[in-house]
Amino acid sequence: MSPIDQFVDWSIYTRRLFRAWLIFATAALTLAAFFVVPAALRISLGGEVLSSGTTGRFLVGHIFFSLVLASMAFLVVLWMHAVLWVETSRFPVVPAWMGFWLAVAGSGLATTSVVAGWGEPVLAAFVPMVIEPVFLSGFVLFVLGIAVTTGCFIYAITSVDIGRMPLIPFGMLCTAFIMIAAGFSGVATVTRLFGDWFAFQLAWQTPSILAQALFWGPGHLIPFATVGAMVVSWTLLLPHPGLSIREESLARSGFLVLVVFAAVVLIVLYAVDPLALPKMTALNIALRGLMTLPVIFLGSLVLGRLLRLRLRSKSPALFLSILLFAAGLLMAAAGIGQPTQAWVPSHYEAMIPGAVLTAFMGVSTELIPLWDQSPTSEPLERLQVYFYAGGVFLVSVAMLWAAWLGGERRGYFIAMPEKGPMVLLWIGAIAAEIGVLAFAAHIVGALVEGGIQSDS
Repeated sequence: MSPIDQFVDWSIYTRRLFRAWLIFATAALTLAAFFVVPAALRISLGGEVLSSGTTGRFLVGHIFFSLVLASMAFLVVLWMHAVLWVETSRFPVVPAWMGFWLAVAGSGLATTSVVAGWGEPVLAAFVPMVIEPVFLSGFVLFVLGIAVTTGCFIYAITSVDIGRMPLIPFGMLCTAFIMIAAGFSGVATVTRLFGDWFAFQLAWQTPSILAQALFWGPGHLIPFATVGAMVVSWTLLLPHPGLSIREESLARSGFLVLVVFAAVVLIVLYAVDPLALPKMTALNIALRGLMTLPVIFLGSLVLGRLLRLRLRSKSPALFLSILLFAAGLLMAAAGIGQPTQAWVPSHYEAMIPGAVLTAFMGVSTELIPLWDQSPTSEPLERLQVYFYAGGVFLVSVAMLWAAWLGGERRGYFIAMPEKGPMVLLWIGAIAAEIGVLAFAAHIVGALVEGGIQSDS
């Protein structure tokens, strides 16, 4: 132990990072909610959502800020919690703050690009983009910030004995390893593309094809890092006494299998031409199914514990997140074998904005009193969760209904061929918007009140 370690409470600095990332995640989620409004208005007026570049840019902003920025920021919030869980860890504070400000700067550039109306929107699968220098620079800065933060977290968490590490830090360490695999998959994609210069030049002429090829590999792995963190959130939301010793041992095995499957996916991505990957439907379904199996196993441990002991979670986010995840799986199972992939937007809506973000919002509210000493409102928390999760579920059902009626897929969205699904979509969207705004008001109010109390 160095002399400074004897006098400095490193958890104070980690708690500050926890607070900063939570504010950032809340801001990103709120912006994502506002960015979808222009597209919703255009759809309601009967317009083609992608016929306007402005609407397309706001749609990219909505998906980018919810799928990438908010999800990654909430993932980091859980990393900070994992570090605070391990008392003997030493978190590299200065590099971690550098990572945070890189992420903030990147998101600021992305916001500027979307609002200013620059560039061509590309609603590619997994990571939609705006093809122009400011947005792309923002994306690069954000990725660098997450990469630095990932390295800081792994350095801090592996400074303790992994064999004695509690389940929560262990699970979050596994998500960090999956993030590393996602980074290597991006390197693999770029290497393969530059290895075939002629194919790369052809792809460069079509930005949508190039963007889809670049992010197809990382896009398979990053969602499973967030889904793994969702399972950790379920575990944290379990009421006392939580998982048993045997169940925790099984959960560790499940997280390890998730990392092993991520490595298998990485090997496959190195072996396959990235330009051909998006068209290989059977392989993509197999990869997603492979990664889903350990998550289903981990979720069954949590749900089984909850039902067997007839426990009642303080936050409804736990049960609602599990329901949305199950709904997403059912939608995917029903869609496999269909002649089109019009079912994909409903599956995505239930899984990422639904199950993952519901769990993240629920666990963030539960962690604030623990680490930030800020008071929270249980009635507001319950109201927010019901509005958000219920609204997202209605949006997902509306998209599936539209797919059954022959609506065409538009990236993460689907055209509304009739008024029935349109009305349901609007009801769900308004409820989800209210849920997001309530969450933002709850978090900001709790943090501000906690700050005032600490100052006094």
